[in-house]
Amino acid sequence: MSQREVTRDRVTSEADLVSEVQESGPFDGLKSQRWRRAAVSHRFRDTEREIMNDNYFPSASLLESVRFTTQIAVPNVVQGLFRRRRRASELADSLGIDHRAVRFYEELVNRHEVPIYVRVGTTTMLLVHRPEDIAEVLQGSPDPFASDPDTKSKGMAHFQPDALTITRAPLWQNRRRFAEAILDAGSPPHRMAETFIHAVNEEADKLASSSITWEQINTTFQRLTRRVIFGDAAADDSEVTDLLTILMDEANNSPSTASPHLPELLDRVQHYIGRAEPGCLASLVGTAPKNEDTHPAGQLLHWMFAMGDTLPANVFRALALLATHHDHLDLVRDELAARSTSQEVTPEYLTACLHDTMRLWPTTVMFGRVTTRDTTLHGVHVPADTQILIYNLGNHRNRDRVAFADQFSPQEWISGNAAANWSFNFFSHGPQGCPGSGLALHLGTAVLARLIGRGFPRLYGATLSADRPLPPSLNVFDLEITINSRKV
Repeated sequence: MSQREVTRDRVTSEADLVSEVQESGPFDGLKSQRWRRAAVSHRFRDTEREIMNDNYFPSASLLESVRFTTQIAVPNVVQGLFRRRRRASELADSLGIDHRAVRFYEELVNRHEVPIYVRVGTTTMLLVHRPEDIAEVLQGSPDPFASDPDTKSKGMAHFQPDALTITRAPLWQNRRRFAEAILDAGSPPHRMAETFIHAVNEEADKLASSSITWEQINTTFQRLTRRVIFGDAAADDSEVTDLLTILMDEANNSPSTASPHLPELLDRVQHYIGRAEPGCLASLVGTAPKNEDTHPAGQLLHWMFAMGDTLPANVFRALALLATHHDHLDLVRDELAARSTSQEVTPEYLTACLHDTMRLWPTTVMFGRVTTRDTTLHGVHVPADTQILIYNLGNHRNRDRVAFADQFSPQEWISGNAAANWSFNFFSHGPQGCPGSGLALHLGTAVLARLIGRGFPRLYGATLSADRPLPPSLNVFDLEITINSRKV
C-alpha cells in the first residue's frame, strides 16, 4: 500500500475527530475551545503514532492543507520568493497576513507532534517543525537532504545557475571549499576586515546625514556590497546591481525561458574577477581552491544576491528595534564606548541584537530540502524526491516552544541557548549553513555601530514597543529613521 493510501485510510479528518471527542466519555461536557483543541490534538497524536508504527509519517487533513496553502504558502509566493514586491508586501502587512499565518501554524504543529505531509497546491511536502527533526535534516545536507527543491532550483537557476546553494554533491564540496576559502568561514574577523570597515564608515556616514528610508539604506548596502566583493572601482557600477535586480524580478514569475540579461551580468562579474582589485573578495579568487567546474563568477554572483537586499533589511529592522527599545540601545552604546579603538572586533551585544532581529523577522520566511534517495527521518521512512519544508517564521514565533517568541531578546544569544536552537534558521545550520555569515554579521554590526555612534535613532512609520508583543511582520518599505544628536 502506498504512503498516500495509508495516511488517507488511517488519518481521520479534523471534523470527524472533533465530533468523536465531543461524543466520547472522558471529554463529555468540555465547552472550552482551548480544551477541545487539546483533546483533538491528543487524538491526532494517537493516530499519528499508529501510522509511524507502519513506518510512515501522517498527512495533514484536507482543511489543514488548504489553510496552509492559502495562509502561508501562497502569500509568500505572491510577495516574491527572490525579491520582495513592494505593493504585495504592503498589502500583506496591512491585512495582518503573517499574524494569522503564524497563529494557524502554531495551532497546527501543536496538534501534530511529528512531521506531517501537507498538500501545497499540487505538491505534497513533508513539513518538519520539531528542532530535533530540523537538525537531522540540516545535518544530512547535501545528501540525502539536498538544498535544491524544485521551486527554489528553477527560480535561482534563472539568475545564478551555478550557485553553491543549489549545487548537489560531489560538485557541492568543490564550490563549498571555494566559498569557505574566500569568505574566511568559521574564522572571523575576515582577513580584509580593516579595508571593509573603511568602506563601511564612508557609506554609513553618508547614510546618516539625512532621514533613512528603505530606498536609501538599500542603495547604501548595494554600494557597500559592490565595494566588498569587487572593489572600489565597482562602487558606482549600479548597472551590475540593476541587472541582478531585473533577473530576480523575473525569477519571481517562474520563467520558462532563459534571460538575455544573465550572460551580460556574468560578463560584468568576470570582468571584476579579472581586474582583481586589492582589498576585495574578487582579489582572492586567484589563490582559492577551484577547477573548471567551480565557476567563480557564479559564486560571486550568489554573494551579491545574499548580501544585497537581505543585509540592509536586517540592519534597518535592527535599527528600528533599538530606536524603540531604549534599555537595549543603552547597553549597545555602553558596549561601543567601552571597546578599543579597533573596529575589527565585532561587538558582542550589538551582534546579538542583529541575531535576534533576524529571528523575529527572517528574510527567508521558509526554505526547503529534497531527498536525493530513499532515506529515514527520526527512524521513519521518507521516499526519494520528497520535498521537505521548514517554515522559519512560524518556528521562530511559536509561543508554545519559544518563551521569548514575540519579544526583542538579544540576551538569549549571549546567556541563553538561542544560538544552539535548531528552530532558528536565518543562516541555516549544519554543513550547508551560510559560509558568509561571519562576514555578513561583521558588516551589518559595523554599519549599526557607525550609525549609533553618530546619535540616537528615532523611528517613523511603525509602532514598536518593549511593552507589547512585536508583530510577525515589519514592512521595511514603510519605515523611516532619523539619527538625532540628542536622545528622544
